[in-house]
Amino acid sequence: MTGETTPLTGGSGGRSGGGSNRNSGPFRFSIITLAALSAALIAVTITFQLKLRSLSTQLTSEKSHLTELQTKVDDQQTVIDRFSNSVSNKDVMEKVSDLEDDLRKTEKELSHKLFATQQSIEDLLNATLTKLDTTVKMAQDEIQEEVDKVKHDVNDYVIQTQDQFSMENSFMVYQLAGTFTLLASLISMWHMTAHLRRFNQPFVQRKILAILWMSPLYGLTSWLSLVMPAYEGYLAVIKDFYEAYVIYQFLSLCIAILGKGDRDSVVDLLAQHADHLKPPFRLCGCCRPNPYRSPREMAEAVLIQCQTFTMQFVFLRPLTTIGIFVCNKVGYYGWGTSASDYRSPQFWLNMIQNLSVFIAFSGLLKFYHAVQEDLAWCRPFPKFLCIKGIVFLTFWQGLAIAILAETIGDTTPNVGNSDPELWAKQAQNFLICLEMLLFSIAHFYCFPTDEWEDGYRPVVSDSKFGDQLALHDFFQDLKLVARQGKKKKKKKTEELRMWMARRSRSKSKYPGMLDHIVAGGQPAGMSLLDNVVKECEEEAGVPPELTREVVRAAGAVSYESYQPYEGDDEVIDGVISRSLLFCYDMELPSDFTPVVVDGEVDHFFQATIDEVKAMMDPEFDDPIKPNCYPVIIDYLLRAGHISPDSTGYLDVLRTLRSGYCG
Repeated sequence: MTGETTPLTGGSGGRSGGGSNRNSGPFRFSIITLAALSAALIAVTITFQLKLRSLSTQLTSEKSHLTELQTKVDDQQTVIDRFSNSVSNKDVMEKVSDLEDDLRKTEKELSHKLFATQQSIEDLLNATLTKLDTTVKMAQDEIQEEVDKVKHDVNDYVIQTQDQFSMENSFMVYQLAGTFTLLASLISMWHMTAHLRRFNQPFVQRKILAILWMSPLYGLTSWLSLVMPAYEGYLAVIKDFYEAYVIYQFLSLCIAILGKGDRDSVVDLLAQHADHLKPPFRLCGCCRPNPYRSPREMAEAVLIQCQTFTMQFVFLRPLTTIGIFVCNKVGYYGWGTSASDYRSPQFWLNMIQNLSVFIAFSGLLKFYHAVQEDLAWCRPFPKFLCIKGIVFLTFWQGLAIAILAETIGDTTPNVGNSDPELWAKQAQNFLICLEMLLFSIAHFYCFPTDEWEDGYRPVVSDSKFGDQLALHDFFQDLKLVARQGKKKKKKKTEELRMWMARRSRSKSKYPGMLDHIVAGGQPAGMSLLDNVVKECEEEAGVPPELTREVVRAAGAVSYESYQPYEGDDEVIDGVISRSLLFCYDMELPSDFTPVVVDGEVDHFFQATIDEVKAMMDPEFDDPIKPNCYPVIIDYLLRAGHISPDSTGYLDVLRTLRSGYCG
């Protein structure tokens, strides 16, 4: 190829040289054109050569690869030929069959060996488990024997220790309860001897002595029941009997305080409250309309009924207690299975007992409701609480402890290891021994000896905790501020009442007649207000600070008293005296009750305005002291309870100022 190119190039050059001689311009252009064509041809040649060289290289590579493949084919053919010449298909199948037989034989041998191995392992495992179970059982038996032995030793030690502690605790309980009982008895005895040393009103203080025996009697019987549980039932009969007896003695005490030993005085007092007395009940709860000819006859029947209601408890309470104790002692429950079964006699005896208690307290409360204002000076409610508190502790407290013992008996060792009923009774008796000490102290303050001394004046306003913080003064100022700008009159929904007094029957003038709660002469050198404060405290027990707070001056009334004067020859009517009465209104708090202090008044009571108007009737069977009429009439006029349209209204006004007022 190179040899073919070279002549073309040389030929062109030869032709170029020849053309130059004839025409240099065209020749030069041809040379340039030829040179460009030569360059382009060279470039194409070079490119073609490069491409040819690349194809030659690729062809050489492919030839080498074909050679390698041919070599491998030849080798494979050699192997195939050799195999075809040495092994046939039958030989292969026989060889495969032999191999399968060997495989099955080997599998069978392995299966036999595996089964034999499994059987051997199972036998060995069963033998090991049997031996292990035997060993564990023997170990458990030995451990259980040791545990039982230790438990038995511990239980013996615990029982011995508990018995020792129980003995020590019981001794401490007996000693502590005995100490409380002894202290309560000593305080009660000292209190009773104080009453005996100041036996000023035997008809009253005898009843108080009977009540004061309650604390030592309950304490002693409870302590004996604690020490000797076997006799607890017998001692309970004594306590129940005395409980009923003291309830009646409290009613007798109230009667003795009111009548000062005179039953007729109590009947008269009840007759004065006949307006709010309910007639006695008759058979089957029926009450006759009003078969009594006078209030006094009805008051007598009411008093008998109250005493009967209370006295039946004195007999029924011990009888029912004995019946319950005997039935429980012999284990007799009738058609029932326990004492709480409604078919057992104990259940019905308890019902009778509760009904008896209800009747007794109904009679007591009926009497107290009728005369509570007359008894207010001696504070009967705290006295009643001291008695009822002991009764409450002996019944309801015992019931609560019994329920508690039954409830926690399975969870508390100290209760569960003993009879819950016995534990409840012992706890009840111990608490009563402690509480009787407290009640003996309470009796000392609720039944003081100085109440029955001559000239006794009850303390109306005692110091309280709030007084140390000036709370009383603060609330007094608060009420004063709250009342500013408000009308000083009762609400329409409230009924106005007037306090009245009944003069003592021992007074020389107007004995037993109705009177003002406070009245008195005017001493020289004392202001009217100071005299009012003094008389209120002396006659009605009104504290001075309360009097100064609520009293209001309301003017004065005057009148002339005429009495016949017998001369020598004739009887001449003459003016004996002129009286001038300064009137004061006092609106007492609803929770305040006047108390008898100096003995000039038998008792105080309230009356409505209509009742007061009825008392002003000249034919009224319970007259008012004469000089009270003008004062009451003056108030009724000022308060508008007498209408100006009434006949003689102005004449009454003039009459109220008819005396000397200079």
